[in-house]
Amino acid sequence: MKRVLIILMFLNSCYTETKKPDYKFMNTIKQQASLDSSLKTNIELIPKKYYFGKKMNSEKLKGFFYIKNIGNINFNIISIKSNCDCIITEYGEAKKIAANDSLKVNYEVNIKNQKGFKSNSIIAIGNCQFGNQTFYLEGTIY
Repeated sequence: MKRVLIILMFLNSCYTETKKPDYKFMNTIKQQASLDSSLKTNIELIPKKYYFGKKMNSEKLKGFFYIKNIGNINFNIISIKSNCDCIITEYGEAKKIAANDSLKVNYEVNIKNQKGFKSNSIIAIGNCQFGNQTFYLEGTIY
């Protein structure tokens, strides 16, 4: 009787390690969500989504988006985080965005050795009236 051994491997090429939950950060988000509405502002991301099409996996993908404060008080930046450690964001030393002002956020995605359809996000976390706002980038890597 022959036996066949099948090994299934699921790889998520975006994450390089499993990280423990950041409870301090999660508590900060809960505190922001519980703020009185008079302490919150409205922001919008421009653009909200970017489809990068088809890219070779040896490239780095670079781009930017803006966070525009469309509210009446400062947007206090807690963090601008990605769902993937393959994405680096850069926005300088900014800690807040004044009412009717905007901030340019640059990003770089390392797509080396990745394949297939990718959907990643970058989240602007702070005193948002309607929760944290998310920038999405999607495309296929070959």
